[in-house]
Amino acid sequence: MVILGHSVKSVSADKNTAKIDKKVDKIDINSTVKIKSVKERKMNITGVDSEKNSILGVDFEFMIKYSPDIGNININGEVIYKGTVNKKILDSWKKDKKLPIDVDIEIKNFLLRKCLLCAIHISEEMQLPPPISIPRIRKKNEQPNYIG
Repeated sequence: MVILGHSVKSVSADKNTAKIDKKVDKIDINSTVKIKSVKERKMNITGVDSEKNSILGVDFEFMIKYSPDIGNININGEVIYKGTVNKKILDSWKKDKKLPIDVDIEIKNFLLRKCLLCAIHISEEMQLPPPISIPRIRKKNEQPNYIG
């Protein structure tokens, strides 16, 4: 099973400045990956039968929500996936709208890596806290002051 690549189709970010102006003790940041659809696609490779040309297009939505509601970041796109049994994966999706657990974990871990890196840059441009804690060097006995 191999992830052949991904493409981002849309990115949106909003900042609620009315909520930012108020003093907040703690900001919760939740990242969620949602698989929206799975469809069969074909690669055009000359000399290879159509069964081996079968790949899957997995549409996704990656969402970051800040609480209190100071903003959000959404990334939509597609992962191109080549499984050993694409038919089984498609049947599982059509039946329950779920991927087999090993495929689901592989794709979602890939998306967390890719989308969080993108979201770090977006959050910086939007002047929102980064979606993951960035390591910092501190003096001995200094307490962390990250509120996210």
